[in-house]
Amino acid sequence: MATLSSPSPLHPVFKPFTTRPPAQSVKSSTIPLHALIRDQFTITTWLLLGALLQAIATLTLPYRNILIVMPVFMTLSYKLTRQLLILCSILPNPRMAGVVPKRVTPVYPSDGTSDLSATDAASSPICALLIAAKSNSSLGLFQPAYKPVADRFDAMVSELNASATENGYLGSSSWLNACDRATGSEIMTVIYFQNEEYLHDFAHGPTHSEATLWWRELERAGKDTQVGIMHEVFACPKRSWEGIYVNYQPTGMGATTKEVKNADGTKSWVNPLVKVKGKLNYSKGRMGRAFGANEWDIMETMTQ
Repeated sequence: MATLSSPSPLHPVFKPFTTRPPAQSVKSSTIPLHALIRDQFTITTWLLLGALLQAIATLTLPYRNILIVMPVFMTLSYKLTRQLLILCSILPNPRMAGVVPKRVTPVYPSDGTSDLSATDAASSPICALLIAAKSNSSLGLFQPAYKPVADRFDAMVSELNASATENGYLGSSSWLNACDRATGSEIMTVIYFQNEEYLHDFAHGPTHSEATLWWRELERAGKDTQVGIMHEVFACPKRSWEGIYVNYQPTGMGATTKEVKNADGTKSWVNPLVKVKGKLNYSKGRMGRAFGANEWDIMETMTQ
């Protein structure tokens, strides 16, 4: 049986970056916009809009039978042909872009080094802020009251990205709630800080303070009901957090980066993902905790 008490050397997935990669939540401007627009209408509404366009084309275009049917036929033929080529491995699968094969886990570098091999798992605290907004109007995101909320939130995220190290900001990712509504879903962003002190400092800074005062004025005036906002905070001390990703693109903590100062005085940005080996195969190992006697004998037997 493998000896779990002896640490295995860590093997980073990515080399240190000379400049900070964009956070997951701001990596693309078109993909979030596409998802938000699609989320504003039900499938029935989208089908009716398509039928309306087809009806207009039927009434206005010459040779309408050809001009209406041909684009639909050609588009479907293209998509079907492309899918078959992907399934036959003739074309690359776009959904595999960025996927890191096998198991990886986040291990943040110690201050003063970009060498992850000199770092223990979960040896530093981490703080996660879950912040979300939703429109309570039948107009969804097109409700005029929603834009000022979105603008202030964008300003906060922009400030964090512009001064990541000063704010202890590691990165962020954004999500649509797929549970409560068919359309107009809640939009949530998960923001990672190095510790809760950084979060509290940012919360009391000018950008967030201005947004808080503005919202309280809306509450006092009774003009806040069309938009809902929320947040949750999870402040995790060291040796109390972990993550694992299997055949997954970098996401969540796995898509964050931390600035470190190298021995020669230069700076670099380090992604925390390392290949899972030895103790990192187990939750306690990824938390940097000790194992009990014979705690994982069954798992060790199964993986031999």
